[in-house]
Amino acid sequence: MNPPYSTEALLTFYGTYITRYEPRGDEQRRDRRRRQKERSFELIERFVRPGNLLSIGSGDGLELSVAQARGWSVVGHDMDPRLAAEIRAASGVEVLSGPLLEHPFTDSCFDCVFMDQVLEHLTNPRDYLMLAGRVLRPGGILYLGVPNTGSIAAMWQRSMGRLGLKRKTRGRHYDTGHHVLYFTPRVAAHALERWFGFQVQLVQGDPKMGDGRGVAAGAIDRLRTRLPVLDSAMRIIARKPA
Repeated sequence: MNPPYSTEALLTFYGTYITRYEPRGDEQRRDRRRRQKERSFELIERFVRPGNLLSIGSGDGLELSVAQARGWSVVGHDMDPRLAAEIRAASGVEVLSGPLLEHPFTDSCFDCVFMDQVLEHLTNPRDYLMLAGRVLRPGGILYLGVPNTGSIAAMWQRSMGRLGLKRKTRGRHYDTGHHVLYFTPRVAAHALERWFGFQVQLVQGDPKMGDGRGVAAGAIDRLRTRLPVLDSAMRIIARKPA
């Protein structure tokens, strides 16, 4: 985004983010999200055993409860102090708020840093990726889930906008109300390896879980997972060198 949002504007926005985008009481949607998180941790556990987890942007705490049920020892962080306090009180899990970059974490204290749909919201992603590199133990895993602007759908919508065929909705697929940065699989992997010293293990599509998935839908999801260009979201597994 140019110009990017100010920190103050983003803090105001995220003060109502959960209630705006994740209405409470929608159990069907929450169940889909839970299955999505389960799938993410199944992937992570192919590369590292459950241990200490730092969840940045933990939101309503769903990923914390999923990870905890799978044997992870979890610490969360969210920009919204009221939400962090609410989740902390309800679950007993340590959920931090305030300036995460100033928190006195011990070096090499986490087995996984989990950032699902977070990096695209940050005005200073470099600092957070450097934090992840510092707090991960050697061999630890960074999980990133981000929108994929290198997908066929995103490229098609960009082309339609440039041709003037989406005048009223041009750029809407970027979620410009709160997204600051955008990534393709190649750029994200290149940055993680060249600038931050991670070893990218896997980049794949991240299709949303639906209800009543049949054989055909499952096959399509597997194809979209294998070929990130077919999906508008992606997930990346990167390892801190041992």
